[in-house]
Amino acid sequence: MKKIIIELSDDQYDKMVAHQKKKAELNATSDSISGFSINLCCCPVSDWLEIDNNGILDLGEVNWKIE
Repeated sequence: MKKIIIELSDDQYDKMVAHQKKKAELNATSDSISGFSINLCCCPVSDWLEIDNNGILDLGEVNWKIE
């Protein structure tokens, strides 16, 4: 089985966790449940990661690989 590995800096990870926590609190107060998507965006110039959870958080450039 192959794995997709996306490397995040500590700052990117902290931003992602804070974003997910904020959106989870919003779901709790509005009595709704929503998921999120992780979008790995690739082009010849750079690769970046977006988290979409009732709004897009652009985490910036990332390194990734398939092993």
